[in-house]
Amino acid sequence: MQGLYAIVDVPHRHGLSVEDATRAVLGDRLEGGRDGASVVQLRAKHATTEQRVRWLEQLVPLCRAAGTTSIVDDDLEAAIEGRADGVHLGQRDEGADDVAGVRARAAERGHPTLKVGLSTHDLGQLRAAGRRGPDYLALGPVAPTRSKVDPEPVVGWQGLLDGCRVAARPLIAIGGLDLELGRRAIEAGAAAVAVIGELALPEAEAVRSRAITLARAFRDAAAPLPLDEVHRRIPVLSRELLAELASWGDALGVHIGLGLPARFSPRVESGRPLYRPCDVLDLVEALGKRPDQSWAAWSEATLDDAGPLVQLRLRTP
Repeated sequence: MQGLYAIVDVPHRHGLSVEDATRAVLGDRLEGGRDGASVVQLRAKHATTEQRVRWLEQLVPLCRAAGTTSIVDDDLEAAIEGRADGVHLGQRDEGADDVAGVRARAAERGHPTLKVGLSTHDLGQLRAAGRRGPDYLALGPVAPTRSKVDPEPVVGWQGLLDGCRVAARPLIAIGGLDLELGRRAIEAGAAAVAVIGELALPEAEAVRSRAITLARAFRDAAAPLPLDEVHRRIPVLSRELLAELASWGDALGVHIGLGLPARFSPRVESGRPLYRPCDVLDLVEALGKRPDQSWAAWSEATLDDAGPLVQLRLRTP
C-alpha cells in the first residue's frame, strides 16, 4: 500500500461510470505499467449495500488485473459480498472498535483475508486505533477539504508529521491533498496519499493522466536520498557522521538515546548510505531547528543548550 490511494466517489461529479472512473485512476497499470493508483476505494455515501456490490462487480476485477488493492468505504457487507480486498471504517462505523470481530465475521463468510483500515482525526484516535490491529490507518484531514459536508478539524502539517512518527501501522494521509501537499505527506512518512478532488475531472483521459502524474510524484517523493543530498539539507552534520548514523541501522536504543523516533532507519546499501526523506526530517527535529531558522542561527542558539545529537556532532575525532 504505497503511493496513490485513489477514491472513486459515487455519484461521480462529472457523470463518469464506476468502470470508467476506475480504469482512469489505475493509470497505466492495466497495461503493465506502474503509474496509477496502488489502492482504489469505492466511496458511495448515500448508496445501499446492494448498489455498492453492483459497483464493486465492476471495480474489483479491474483492480485485480492491475495488481491494485480494492477497498469499499463504510460497508462491511458490501466488502464481503463484492469480494473487495478490504473495508475502510470511520470512527463511528460499525466494527471500528472491534477489528478482530470484523475479520472473524468476514472469515465466517468465506473472506479470510479481508483488510481493515481505520480513519482517525487526531493523535489520540491514531494511537487507540493502532492498538486494535488494523492493516492500515488514515489520518486527517491534513488540509481543508470539500469532500465532506461536516469535516473534522484540520490536523495540519505538524499533526501529520507527528502521526507518521507514532503510527503503529502504515499511515494514509487524507483530506484536501493535491500533488504538492501529497509529496510533502510522503516525505513526512505517509505510506500513501488519499485523493478525491484532484481526480474528479470531466474526462476519463484527463483523470488517467492526472493519476499517472500523481503516482510518479509520490513515488519520487519516497525515493531514498544519497549522502550528498542529506548533507546539503543538514550541513551542520558531517558526511562522516551521517554515514556513521546510517551504519547503525536498526540500533533502536541508540536512536532513542539521541532523541530520534523509533521509525528512524537510514541504511547502507551496496556501501552507500541512504536516508529516507522522513529520516532527514527526524534528524532536523532532533537537532531542534525551527522551520524559520537558518542553520547559522541554529548553531548560535545551540552552543549553550546542546542535546545528545548535538553533542555527538561536537565530539572530538
